[in-house]
Amino acid sequence: GGSSHFGPGFQRLDQFLQEVDLNGGPRAAAPGPSHNQEQAMARTLSLNSKILAGIGSCCCCMAVTGGVIALVVVLTAAPAVICSVNEPSYAAVLVKDGPGGDKFTLDNMTVLPPPSLYSSLRAEMNDTWTHNTSGYTYGLAGVHEAPMILYNGTKIAGNWESVPSLVRGVFWMRGNGVPEILATLQYAEWFGDEKILLLPNAPFSWSWYGGAEPPTGADDFAHVYNFIEARSLAEAQGEGNITVAVSFKPCPEDAFCVAGSDNLTFGDVQSHSDGILTSPSVMTSFVTWTMEEMAGVENGSLWYRRVSLYCSTVGFGSYELTKIIDEDGQRIEPYYSEYVQYMEGAPHIIWTGFGEGNHLV
Repeated sequence: GGSSHFGPGFQRLDQFLQEVDLNGGPRAAAPGPSHNQEQAMARTLSLNSKILAGIGSCCCCMAVTGGVIALVVVLTAAPAVICSVNEPSYAAVLVKDGPGGDKFTLDNMTVLPPPSLYSSLRAEMNDTWTHNTSGYTYGLAGVHEAPMILYNGTKIAGNWESVPSLVRGVFWMRGNGVPEILATLQYAEWFGDEKILLLPNAPFSWSWYGGAEPPTGADDFAHVYNFIEARSLAEAQGEGNITVAVSFKPCPEDAFCVAGSDNLTFGDVQSHSDGILTSPSVMTSFVTWTMEEMAGVENGSLWYRRVSLYCSTVGFGSYELTKIIDEDGQRIEPYYSEYVQYMEGAPHIIWTGFGEGNHLV
């Protein structure tokens, strides 16, 4: 996510960039263009630029877009080198002494999902399949079924209760330029003293557009939907192991949240290849992400997912992370109805497990 958010959205680009010795750096959340300006800009972009704008929202799709990767690297390499000189990992404060203390992946979660959970949720899926390369399992779910499948697949007893209520529930990636639809942040490890949320790469946390034709609401990015195959994005889950860290900080000036607020209204997002927390992934040097709470129908229901290039000075491909299912599993209106209208009856693609022979089959 997004990914763009987040986990799935970081997979393939990060692998591609591993060959480049860059790291990202501390930065102020520069405002860049406003959301309306970005949307207006997107409407005037050429085909290739629209593809690039969409890619700004999601990282795993980079490797599926061939020559577009080269364009992104050329456009961002020089500024990334500059930005990377001093950038620390915000999650490095969580590194522990001893072997493996610098790593956090799904295996390090305090509470793992019970194996029976994934099996029961898979029974609710349609048209299931197994990815030959990774062995990961996938399926399709309907417009109304998918949000609750994700909600139940990431509400893990003993873990969910400790995650801040602002991020519980299911979010729609409204305005995301690539075919990613729903995201969850509620299956994560919360470090309250440091105000850091660590999200491991886990099934049932994300969904991709499963329709044959792009939705009408994605007109600005219809070419991206046609160019980037959603199933390939979903199956890229088997080709990386990214942990995402959301580091909450006081809201800076010119962000969408209330300037100076320090109640989890602003988060700086970094990815970590193979869960290594000592440094952000190479990809973070090229594209930076924040999440900034906006005025929604209730607290935590609307976030600006800022996506930036050039040391966070140019906003490109940002979208609104819109909560459609609240922490109690109830629909949030009017957002839920707007999401349903956007989908036009198309199904979701969901990653449903690691496959036979794994703890979380």
